[in-house]
Amino acid sequence: MLLARKQRLRRVKTALRASMSVRGAKPQPVLIEEISTAGLDFLCDRGAQCRIMPEGRKVPGPVFGVYVNMVFTLPNSATELHTRCRVLFCHRLSQDSYRFGCEFHQLDEEAQETLNAFIREAL
Repeated sequence: MLLARKQRLRRVKTALRASMSVRGAKPQPVLIEEISTAGLDFLCDRGAQCRIMPEGRKVPGPVFGVYVNMVFTLPNSATELHTRCRVLFCHRLSQDSYRFGCEFHQLDEEAQETLNAFIREAL
């Protein structure tokens, strides 16, 4: 509980354009809405939601065993960050809008340092 509260305090609201791909599919644009040192939340449409959710399970809620690849650039940075994220949940916001919460699964040391600096500056 304390760890979750600590991570919640470090979340930064953003509107970062990103590219997301799942299971080798063609990358598609998404919008990163919040980011922290541990992960990110992104918004997408129904088409992306259907590709992300496991076969036979198209309803929002907890997600298990799904990973997405994300590529994005932080403000005031020229470095493009590439990361693999584990999807934790899906919330339906409207008929064609979904929010996914993810934790970073693979983020190299240099990318983590860039992200940490961005979070410190934003807070």
